[in-house]
Amino acid sequence: MVQLDPVATIDLTDFQARKPEITKELMAAASDIGFFRVKGHGMSLDDINAAHAMSLKFLDLPDEVKGSLPMNKENFAYILGWSDENLTAGRLREGMMIGYDNDRMKNLWPTKDMVPDYKQHMISFMHKCHAVTEQIMSCFALGLDLQEGFFREAMDPHASDCQTAMYCNRYPSVEGKHFPEGALRIGAHTDFELLTLLFTRPGEVGLEVCAGKGTTAKEAMKTGLWQPCDPVAGAITINIGDALQYWSDDRLKSTFHRVRVPKEHEYKGDRHSMAYFGNARGSTLLQGPNKKYPPITFPEILAEKRRQMDEVNFREDMTDEEKLDINSNHALGPNFQTVDMTHSGRPEYEPIALNESGEPVITPMAKGKLAPEMEHLKLQSSIAAAAH
Repeated sequence: MVQLDPVATIDLTDFQARKPEITKELMAAASDIGFFRVKGHGMSLDDINAAHAMSLKFLDLPDEVKGSLPMNKENFAYILGWSDENLTAGRLREGMMIGYDNDRMKNLWPTKDMVPDYKQHMISFMHKCHAVTEQIMSCFALGLDLQEGFFREAMDPHASDCQTAMYCNRYPSVEGKHFPEGALRIGAHTDFELLTLLFTRPGEVGLEVCAGKGTTAKEAMKTGLWQPCDPVAGAITINIGDALQYWSDDRLKSTFHRVRVPKEHEYKGDRHSMAYFGNARGSTLLQGPNKKYPPITFPEILAEKRRQMDEVNFREDMTDEEKLDINSNHALGPNFQTVDMTHSGRPEYEPIALNESGEPVITPMAKGKLAPEMEHLKLQSSIAAAAH
C-alpha cells in the first residue's frame, strides 16, 4: 500500500495574479500540518546547488580551522558559529550558523584564506531566501486578517537587530559505523523562530514529521505518528516555528520533527542541509491579533532555551547513553499559556530596553509582568531535546 505524502506542495508561480488562491493553500497547510513544500518560488536549482557547494567548502575544512569560529553557547541571542555533536560511534552532525552582515557576525565569518567569497555568496543566497519568506509571510498576514505588509518591517534583514540566521548542517556518512538502534541525529523538536526554509539534496533522507494536528510533546514520542518528509528536487520544504504559532494566536501550527540515522536499506552517505530561519527583529513585540498571549520578544523566547536545557540537565560532557536518552525520550515543542491579566483586565509586561546597538537587553522576567511560571515556548536545545 502506497503511503500518501501528508506534506502538501504549493505552486507559487504567477504569485501576484494567484495570490488569493496561494494564500488559501498556504493557510490550510500551515494551520493543519505546519509543514509544506513550495515550487515556482523563483530560486534556481543552480543557485541552491551553488550554496550547498559553498557551505561544504567550509565544512570540509579541518576541525581545528572550523573551531576557530566557535558557537558562543553563553549567548542569549541566536547562537552563531560552528559546532558539532558526536557519539563514540562517530559524529552525528556539524554545522555553521550564520547571520546577515551585522555586529552579531563579527569575527565569525570564514576568512578569504579559509573559503574565498564565502561571506558574499552566502549573504546573497540568504537575501534570495528572504524574498521567498517575504512572499509567504505576506500571504499569512492576509490569511490572519492583517495588513499585507504587516510582517515586513519586523523581518527586515538590514536592521541592526535582525535575528534571522541560516544553519548549514552536515550529517557525515554512517557507512561502516554502528549507531545504537533508534539513534536520532536530532531529537523531536519544533523550531522556535517564525518560518524555516529547508534545502536538502534529493535522496538524502532522514527528516520525519509528526503530522498530528495539536500533537503534544508526549504524543510526539509515539513511533506511529512519524512520517517521512523527503526532499524534492527544486522544491523548498517550509515549516512554521513556535514564534509564528504564538504570534498567530495558535492559528498556524509549529510541528514536531526530527532527523534519524539512516536505516539499513537507505542512503548512508553524507547528508547536507541548509535551514534558513526567518525571524522577527530583536526589538519586535510579538502578540497576536486576538491577544491570546502576552507580548514577548524573540530574544526573550531564546532566553527560555537555557532554562529548557537545564531542565533535562543538558551538558557538554554527557555520555552516549545520556545523549541518546534525551534524543529518544524527550520532545521539545510549544506549550503556551494565555495572558496573565491584571486587575485592569489588561496584560502587563516589562518595557524593552535597548543597548547601543539597538538590541534588546534581556533581563529576568518579573512576577506580574511576563509571568515567570509561564512556559511560553518549549525550545530546541543544540540536540533539540528537553523534558516534558
